[in-house]
Amino acid sequence: MKKKVVVVGAGVVGLSTAVQLQQRFGDTVAVTIIADKFEEDTTSYGAVGIIKAIPQRLPGVSLHQLR
Repeated sequence: MKKKVVVVGAGVVGLSTAVQLQQRFGDTVAVTIIADKFEEDTTSYGAVGIIKAIPQRLPGVSLHQLR
């Protein structure tokens, strides 16, 4: 039986948490994200520009790993 996990918030922290849970526990967990706003309506939408600039500063770390 899958465990059910709810992540509240679709900003950088909420989405990162959801991805990490899914990667760590795979098919044994069902992750649901609940938020009142998504994408450009969140505070984190502007902050993601910083993350996109990081690859040049961290040689050897793929963009996939950073995301």
